[in-house]
Amino acid sequence: MASPLRLLLIEDFEDDALMVLRELRRGGYDVSYTRVETAEALERALDEGPWDAVIADYALPRFDALAAFAMVQRRGLDIPFLIVSGQIGEDTAVKAMKAGVHDFLLKDRLVRLGPAVARELREAALRAERRKMQEQLLLSDRLASLGLLAASVAHEINNPLASLMANLDFILHPEDAEGPVPVSTLSLEHEQALRDCLLCADRIREIIRDIKVFSRPDDKQRGPLDVHRVLDSSLRMAWNHIFHRARIVKDYGECTPVLGSEAPLGQVFLNLLVNAADAIPEGQSTTQEIRVVTRQEGSSHVRVEIHDTGRGIPPELRERIFEPFFTTKPVGVGTGLGLAICRRLVNGMGGELCVESEPGRGSVFHLRLPTTQDLSEHLPRTSGEPTPRRRVLVLDDEVIVGRAVQRLLGAHCEVSVLSRGAEALALVASGRRFDIILSDLMMPEMSGPRFHEELSRLAPEQAQRVIFMTGGAFTEQSQAFLANNGLPCIDKPIDSQRLRALMAEMPPLDAPA
Repeated sequence: MASPLRLLLIEDFEDDALMVLRELRRGGYDVSYTRVETAEALERALDEGPWDAVIADYALPRFDALAAFAMVQRRGLDIPFLIVSGQIGEDTAVKAMKAGVHDFLLKDRLVRLGPAVARELREAALRAERRKMQEQLLLSDRLASLGLLAASVAHEINNPLASLMANLDFILHPEDAEGPVPVSTLSLEHEQALRDCLLCADRIREIIRDIKVFSRPDDKQRGPLDVHRVLDSSLRMAWNHIFHRARIVKDYGECTPVLGSEAPLGQVFLNLLVNAADAIPEGQSTTQEIRVVTRQEGSSHVRVEIHDTGRGIPPELRERIFEPFFTTKPVGVGTGLGLAICRRLVNGMGGELCVESEPGRGSVFHLRLPTTQDLSEHLPRTSGEPTPRRRVLVLDDEVIVGRAVQRLLGAHCEVSVLSRGAEALALVASGRRFDIILSDLMMPEMSGPRFHEELSRLAPEQAQRVIFMTGGAFTEQSQAFLANNGLPCIDKPIDSQRLRALMAEMPPLDAPA
């Protein structure tokens, strides 16, 4: 079966052009071609590409093959370029090869034209594959660097934000704290200003949480996930890309938690949402929509669907879009890796990713994600009984965070605050015991994992009472520690209800065994 070949032929003699075409067809090519004779015609033909190969006579009345090759190079095109000439001296041939021309042949020796074209097409395909791999390596390296930077920035912001939100909570909820200025003494305008500050701080917390999720796409820690929470994070991240193309419609059903990893699942949702937006032209946001649907499928799976009203996908491409490096986007816009990575991530979580589409009627990408089989062990156990007054040690190198947590818990707990791990160990070594130890995970002098290791040697029973706090566990060691030690961890800024629920799960120190 003949191989198709799109040929750009630079030749001023019709008979010579027919000779080249005849030899290529004899070599097994089904040639479609455009013949040009001038630089202006060559420019137009290059605009009309793409071309698989260029074959040029060396000397033409108004320009030559080297000038033509320079025009191709200026466009950054990596196309096999061969010179076929009636007469070409050795010096000219050497000059052409040094310029980068791929091969030259004499018109009276065209028997090797077919093999030469085949060889150069193979070489061009290999070069293109290497470029794609290099681009992917550069992209991976860039994403890793950006992820580390994002996690570091999130950590630095979360510490002052944790103090800000805890102090606002302390002022606005006097029933949960001890000795604050009662809200009733504030004017309505001042109280509203404080509540607006709390709302803004909560929005910042959500943004930082989203950054933390998407800064660690290789996170392998699996557990129960609220699929709606992950979807909402992805929608916030994709909003600026979507809002001028389509409106977002959320059709969430009642769903049990799914079993997976938050960062990879968030990456999948974000990629599918961005692809949905890319399928819709800009400027039609009032008539186009992206609909996100969630449904429970029995007790074992949750179904997530992302619908778009875009251009759709032809039947012959529906499975190919999941192949690595295959893309329907313009050159330079997509790597062709997004959907392949998405399917790999979903399969790694025990799920499925498929597509339904019809040209002109949009597409639906749907995921089936496994649920957790037994959720009772993952849900915080709360009680209607009042929490007894307990002894709490807060260890955080950020003093303002420690003080804010002390205010937050002071109504119901006897709280001690320290900023150095060595001081906390010395206090335990002196005989002091605590119902709960709240420890920061990332500290400069002694990290949370190191503190826990030393505490385990000094007082093993106290080491079982540690709850970690983190503004972003972005080192591999800290992530592995959290994944393996089985101790609870709460994100900063601290959700006071979540913190109290975790504390309630630990029995009082003096409770009978």
